[in-house]
Amino acid sequence: MEWLNYHHLFYFSVIADEGGVAPAARKLRLTHSTLSAQLRALEQHLGAPLFDRRGKRLVLTAFGREAQSYAADIFRLGRELNDVARGRARPGGEVLRVGAVPALPKTLVHHLLSPALDQLEGGTAFIRQDEAGELVRALVAGRLHLLVTNDVPTTPPGTKVHVHALGDTDILLYARAKLARTLRRGFPGSLDRAPFVLPPSGTALRRRLDAWFADVGVQVAVRAELDDAGLLRAFGGAGRGVFPVRATLRAEVEDLHDLQLVGRCKGVRERYYAVTTDRRIRHPALAAVVERARADLYVPRPARRGS
Repeated sequence: MEWLNYHHLFYFSVIADEGGVAPAARKLRLTHSTLSAQLRALEQHLGAPLFDRRGKRLVLTAFGREAQSYAADIFRLGRELNDVARGRARPGGEVLRVGAVPALPKTLVHHLLSPALDQLEGGTAFIRQDEAGELVRALVAGRLHLLVTNDVPTTPPGTKVHVHALGDTDILLYARAKLARTLRRGFPGSLDRAPFVLPPSGTALRRRLDAWFADVGVQVAVRAELDDAGLLRAFGGAGRGVFPVRATLRAEVEDLHDLQLVGRCKGVRERYYAVTTDRRIRHPALAAVVERARADLYVPRPARRGS
């Protein structure tokens, strides 16, 4: 059996957290050369590079991000073992690991996962936010129980996942009050050349919005593209342009000062999915997520053949 050197793994995790060998060496009170040698030894053992050097910076490789995720789980379990041994925690506390893509608003993620959190009964939920490809790989590797996304993901060759529809919601457009009042007149034609902040090109919601812009015959002026839903709302709320809002979250936006509805993107809906490696969801906490979401969000009925 090949044994992993956990000292080397710990040093690697500190380098990753601190963003480089030099700051990690200072934190660990080791020399730069000693820490570099430990990192090289771990890479040789694993047979793959953990970092790419970009100028003076070290950036995690794709494999390095995988290794960092494993390291976090390993050291978390070690801390839990210490706590159980010292009577600070009960053994066997349930753990739920969920991935969420950055495009989903944090409040929506919390709403979707609330049924699972309520059922943990003293357990712990670990929510990881990352791009869809990384989360799918973590799901297939068994490091996630569930992935919540707004697009059907692409899976690595030779792997299979199951996509469970949760529902969908209308997409509304909001802006600061002065701009919103102007654009409501003659909507949607009034949007031509209007400033917008939008999700990045190629994302599920952006594809639907671009198709809608084409359908209504407008060309918008994109001032910023943001892959994080919170940043998108922050930029739009600061007056950088019109921005999309999920109808299920409109109350939150309307509570913000000086934001008003511009109009509804008729026919544009964002869909939500739970992705698992099992066709049937047996875990009661995960089943509760699907059941609640389907009750709260609209789930379109499959179209009849020939329609």
